[in-house]
Amino acid sequence: MKLFIIFAFMLISIPFSKKQLNDFKWENRLIVTFDIPKNYFESVNPSDLKERKLLFFAFESGNLINSNFKGEIDQSEFLKLHEKYGSEYFLIGLDGGIKSMGQSKDFSLEKLIKQIDSMPMRQSELKKKTDGIK
Repeated sequence: MKLFIIFAFMLISIPFSKKQLNDFKWENRLIVTFDIPKNYFESVNPSDLKERKLLFFAFESGNLINSNFKGEIDQSEFLKLHEKYGSEYFLIGLDGGIKSMGQSKDFSLEKLIKQIDSMPMRQSELKKKTDGIK
C-alpha cells in the first residue's frame, strides 16, 4: 500500500509538459497567425471550427493573445514558424504539413475554411458524415 501511495504521489508531482506544435498532428488542423487582429476569430461559429477539427492560435508581438485551445502550448515552437518563413499566417493540416501561408493583407479565414473543405481528408470526413459513419 505504501508503494502505491508513493507511486501515486510521484505521478501527481510530475509536471505536465506544454503541447508542442507536432503534438497536434493527426488530431487537429491549425491556423496560426502573427500580428493579425485578435478579434478576427470572434465572429467564427465555434461549431464550424469543431467540425473541421480546427484550432487557431493568434500571436501578437511574440505572445499568444487569442486561441480556442484550452491547454498550454510551447509558444516557442509556434514562433519558429514565423521566424523560419516570415509569413504572418499558416494553415497546418492534420498531417502536420503547411498547407497555406502568407501575409496579413492576404489573410481570409473564409478562404482558409474553403481550402480545408476542399482537402481530400476533409472530403473523406464529409463523406463519412453523410453516410452516417462517425
